[in-house]
Amino acid sequence: MQPRFHQSILKYCALSLIVVPLLLQGCSPTTSIPDTDGSAATQGNASVEQANAFFNQGKKREAAQTYYAAAARYPTPQRERIILQAAEIAASIGDAQLTNSYLAQIPASALDGENRARQAYVKALLALQQNNPDLALRTLPTNLDNISPALREKVKHIQQRAQAGGKGSAAVQSVQRAMVPSSVNHVAALLPQSGALGSVGQEIYRGIETARNSIASDTSVKLYDVNAGGAVAQYQKAVAEGADIVVGPLDKESLAQLLAQPQILSKPLLSLNYLTNSRNIPGALYQFGLLPEDEARQVAETTAAQGLRTAIVMAPASSWGNRIAGAFRSAYQAKGGQVVNIQQYPDAASNAYIQNVQNALTATQGRASMVFLAASPSQARLMRPLLAAQAPSLPIYATSHIFSGRTDPGKDADLDGIRYTEIPWVIESLQNGSLNNSTFPRMFALGMDALLIAKNLPSIGGNPNAQVNGKTGNIRVAGNRQIQRTLLFATFANGVPQAIGQ
Repeated sequence: MQPRFHQSILKYCALSLIVVPLLLQGCSPTTSIPDTDGSAATQGNASVEQANAFFNQGKKREAAQTYYAAAARYPTPQRERIILQAAEIAASIGDAQLTNSYLAQIPASALDGENRARQAYVKALLALQQNNPDLALRTLPTNLDNISPALREKVKHIQQRAQAGGKGSAAVQSVQRAMVPSSVNHVAALLPQSGALGSVGQEIYRGIETARNSIASDTSVKLYDVNAGGAVAQYQKAVAEGADIVVGPLDKESLAQLLAQPQILSKPLLSLNYLTNSRNIPGALYQFGLLPEDEARQVAETTAAQGLRTAIVMAPASSWGNRIAGAFRSAYQAKGGQVVNIQQYPDAASNAYIQNVQNALTATQGRASMVFLAASPSQARLMRPLLAAQAPSLPIYATSHIFSGRTDPGKDADLDGIRYTEIPWVIESLQNGSLNNSTFPRMFALGMDALLIAKNLPSIGGNPNAQVNGKTGNIRVAGNRQIQRTLLFATFANGVPQAIGQ
């Protein structure tokens, strides 16, 4: 039967942004996965569904070959889109011959704007896998305005990896020598006090002041409103007034303004956000934030070490869901784990959730030893009872995003039993009854740790093995001067979070 191009490849490729440190995975279906015999399908019987199955079983070469064979059954431009999917997977495993053989089958006349950008992205991915980050940067598409959000994020991630020196190289060509202060006695906080981020900025600064009173009473802290004159002017003012280090800014636009003039960065800058598309990382820049990818990687590494080596991943069909699912998958595979099924569920609450759960469990046929759930509180409250009803013995792991930060035992009882990553400050505040006093408890903790890092930068700034115990986790400065955190594990009991082991 002649198949229709029933959105199966376009839908899933648009939704699926499975981002990993060194490769960008292809499409992951939300439908059940058929069993296969382990060999690539021939052109006569190949289908996209079979290719999806190979991919989710980790058989990337077979998946690429089957996508390519299946492409012959579709008209232009769908044919070229599927061939590009095959080429992307071939590039992800570093097979230049296979990748180029696929790309050679795509006539230039068949490349529309999206497919042309995707072709450039595949070539850049292959260059990165072959340890040629400079070529990858030159090959990437430059105009990202008219491409899908999923592809745009993939391009940005490849750009980030290329700027970090390709395959995790410690010799990052674009990273300058770290600027480490000899001492920190005067701290400037470059934060918004009004506008969309004003309330968050105020909460962060409250955390900074709290930390100063408890651990750094001999240190002066001065606030500079980033909205009053702009980030560059306020940074220069802070340095002129004697700041040893500047904490902030919070928003990416202000950070980009500062990095556009790296010559003015005469004092260390501890940003509270990440800007990874800069070609050069100034020696003054340290980046700190609450990245969801960090938590996903910690869950992956911990569960794999515990012997839970086959996982179902459930994530919303959104850019955030794709990022966190991809981070988990890459870290899990690196530790010997296998993601046996990825289910994308509707980002908005939906009656389809029960079907998503059934699809995942049917597809894996009892092979999964755990579920990794990427979800908001409302999503997790719906998803966990469905999983518990159909697979009561299957442990569920998640990140801190399943907890709103404010106690609500009546609603959160539906989260009982989930194991998830949590920052120490939330657990401490729960134990002393003060958690609900803070509007943004995790941002408050971010402020406390920003000062902790600033004060300890003379000792930890140039030593990736040094750690400090913070309120957002165990903190160290990685080789690229991004702050990395290790969190606690917690669970819900009667709708209230508690640290596991306490």
